[in-house]
Amino acid sequence: MKIADVIKYEGDNNTFIWKHPTEDFNTASQLIVHASQEAVFFLNGEALDLFGAGRHTLETQNIPIIRKVLNIPIARYS
Repeated sequence: MKIADVIKYEGDNNTFIWKHPTEDFNTASQLIVHASQEAVFFLNGEALDLFGAGRHTLETQNIPIIRKVLNIPIARYS
């Protein structure tokens, strides 16, 4: 289980638009945007946030440790 991810594009400068293969980022994930880039986050076709060059720490509702604890099966005794 990963606590945080690093999200960045490392391809060539000829690419105009690139979609990250993961859509469900964990809180505290690091978004790295290079000097010639901008990052835009979309939800349901609507642009939510624009990030310029730099390193950004994302704050999301997705916290993997809590999700793992909540998914632990609980035995019920009658």
